[in-house]
Amino acid sequence: MIDRFAGRFGRFILPAGLALALAGCGSSGSSSTGEPSATQKLGNILMFQSTTPPAADQLPTDDEVNFVCPSVIIADGGAAIRAQSGQDSGSLRSQVSITTTARECTQANKDGGFTLKVGVEGRILIGPAGGAGSYGATLVTQVLRNNQVIARRSARVGGAIPSGQTGADFSHVEGNIVVPAGSGEVEIIVGLNTGGGEPARRRRR
Repeated sequence: MIDRFAGRFGRFILPAGLALALAGCGSSGSSSTGEPSATQKLGNILMFQSTTPPAADQLPTDDEVNFVCPSVIIADGGAAIRAQSGQDSGSLRSQVSITTTARECTQANKDGGFTLKVGVEGRILIGPAGGAGSYGATLVTQVLRNNQVIARRSARVGGAIPSGQTGADFSHVEGNIVVPAGSGEVEIIVGLNTGGGEPARRRRR
């Protein structure tokens, strides 16, 4: 079963001067041209493997709504990675940031087990002290139940910025994460870091 809440997104505010905000949780919308928004496109990629959904008569017709897919949480300190040569704003070389998150849950059995896809879109920005080149960070995706790690994935994300441009977008989908049946709250936590050794930290509540 495809979770009917899989298209819901959260709002995350990045540092001043480089802020990229999303529409509020549960919102959806299109651009002024009528094209799907960035959040809609990421949700469509997760659910339909395409930026556009199939025709209405090809959509899932499962009427069960009891299963709720866990929300995605940005790890404390994991929304953005900045590289700079000094303390002042003029020393910023680059920033890699998470701008959009999405998830899709597919119920595996009646006992509550499910498989999970987690999607992240982000933005690379060059600062005053930066220049053309390749930039990236490690994206850590964790699934926890009762504060115990069920699954952990890490992947390198980012991209190249050519001369004359100041930024670039990236996206990553982590799929086939198996969450076994069990009791207790399940949390999906994503975050950026400079390496792959440290796990994403749970956001303080």
